[in-house]
This record gives sequence, C-alpha cells and structure tokens, in this order.
Amino acid sequence: MKFVDDRKEGIFSALTSLVFPKICIYCQSEFAPLCLACQQLWLAPVQRRYVKGLAVNSTLAYNAAISRVVIQAKENRNRVAQYWMASALSSALEKFESDNRALSISRCLLVPIPSSRSAIRKRGGSFLHPILDKLVELQVEKNGVRWRWKELLIHRKIVRDQSELSYTQRQSNLAEAFMLRSDDLIEARPILLIDDVLTTGATLDSAFRALRERNLTVLGAATVCASAHRLLIR
Repeated sequence: MKFVDDRKEGIFSALTSLVFPKICIYCQSEFAPLCLACQQLWLAPVQRRYVKGLAVNSTLAYNAAISRVVIQAKENRNRVAQYWMASALSSALEKFESDNRALSISRCLLVPIPSSRSAIRKRGGSFLHPILDKLVELQVEKNGVRWRWKELLIHRKIVRDQSELSYTQRQSNLAEAFMLRSDDLIEARPILLIDDVLTTGATLDSAFRALRERNLTVLGAATVCASAHRLLIR
C-alpha cells in the first residue's frame, strides 16, 4: 500500500512540476530545484571559527538566500533543501578529517542540537533528523563508509524563541539549557556536534558544556552556515 501511495505522490509531483516549474530555492531565478551556478556557490570552502575553545566548521556564510533554503528544510521538509544542507554538513565534517589524518568521522558520533519541544510539536519532529539521515546516505554512496548519529541531548529547561533575542539575551536563554539522556551515558565514541546555523555560539557552547560535564570527548562542531558576529538569524 505504501508503494502505491509513494507512486501516486511521485506522479502527482511530476505533473505538478509541468504546470508549476520548480524555482531554484537559492537564487529564485532559474527553473531548477537548485541551479548549477548556485550549486557551486553552495559548496564553498569550509571556514573554521571557535566558540570558547570549541572548533566549529561551517561551509557557508549566512545570507538571505541561504535563509530561504534553511527555512524550506525546517518548515516545509523540502527534500532539495535537506539534500544541500546535508552536502554542506558533509563538507564541514570532512574538513576535520583533512586537517587531522588520524581522525575518522566513522569512529565518531554525530550529535545534533535538539529542537525545542514547541518546535517539534509545530514541525512534527526534529528537522535535523532527515538531514542527518541524508548525510549518512551521502557518505555511504561516496565512500562506502557509514557515519553514525544519535540524539544524546535533551532540553533541561524551557527555551524561548531565539529570533527576537539580543546577543546577551541569547546567552542567558541557553545557559545550562541541555542535559544528557539518562540511558545514553555509556556511549564512548568522540563526539561532533551538529547544527544548522552558527550565530552567537550560545547553543553550541551550552551543548558542549553539557557533554563535557559527563566526561564525554567533544572534538568540535559542524554547521551548514555561520552568520556575521552577533547577527540575529530569523
């Protein structure tokens, strides 16, 4: 039955695209899910920043066009957006390996920053999970290597929506925001944190501290993009 439903959905999508051609989700000018010119822009050289000693690799500089892609992945579960966010994360993570030949991501554990309860209710789940699944799939196709991810963190307190908060308010809002799931403390692999956007660094710093408090090894973090210093992201 699911096969039949998926087939119907695919036929409907194909017919719809004939009437309403897909616009590039990045530049919104070419009739393609992501045009060739934007594909080249999307896979930019990885940049490294540090958040209180935590190395953070990001593939892209945040801008209005990238915001559209992130929102499409977050709010609409757009598969094209999910694919290209996974590609950007793949580049950011591979940079850790290229900088340290002794490091293998396949021996690490990728730990996503958890969505808030309200966001999960609104979206029907964590928007990062399908992106991480796609990331694993891309690595298997590319190298035959399977990366692992696991939801280790949960919210310790209610966190306010960050979009309207100042830099100082964000730091306070996310202080001691996370804790480990009680049944996951046996995980011994070194950890790489995963998030969509690096803004003030408050989220990653809070997650980093929660993991370090339980004596877990955190090697760094990877994000799709990073904003200019203290630029608020909506």
